[in-house]
Amino acid sequence: MKKKQFVVKYSLLILLIFLFASCKKDTADENEKFPNKNKEWVTGTWKQTDLVISVDVKIGGQKVPAGTSMIALAPLIGQALGNPAIADAILCTQDNIYSFKADGTYEITGCTDLILPVAGNSGTWDLTIYDAVLELISTKGEKDPHWINSITSNTLNLALTVEFPGLGAAPLGLILEKQP
Repeated sequence: MKKKQFVVKYSLLILLIFLFASCKKDTADENEKFPNKNKEWVTGTWKQTDLVISVDVKIGGQKVPAGTSMIALAPLIGQALGNPAIADAILCTQDNIYSFKADGTYEITGCTDLILPVAGNSGTWDLTIYDAVLELISTKGEKDPHWINSITSNTLNLALTVEFPGLGAAPLGLILEKQP
């Protein structure tokens, strides 16, 4: 009787190992069939089209709705805070060019001091957390992760948290358009 139970248990164990090994192979095959679409879409050259507020905020006592362009608001923000340098730092980003290369490196041409102070102008990049986060790693090795709010073959919207002197941290959306 014990010998029969042993044979049944042993047979079940072999069957489970076989099934597990088969499933693992299928997963690997699926990964080869369906390459990472987000990584393909991120790779390339992008131009910044806007920097928008992600939530409703009050600036200088005025309610500003989510989706409002920081580029358009920059002069008002500088005036409300009595600091024109903030307006200049925002406006400086409007022509930024982002290049995400297939070899995993990136270069940003333009101003990054305000919106991407950790990432800087160059380093490496990768997608993490189920390809929902674009992680920039500076040349100093500092990680700067940003949630991908939305992505298509020609638009990329990244979540940023930007620290504005005299205003505090603000959640923003960095809107990029793919260049030919």
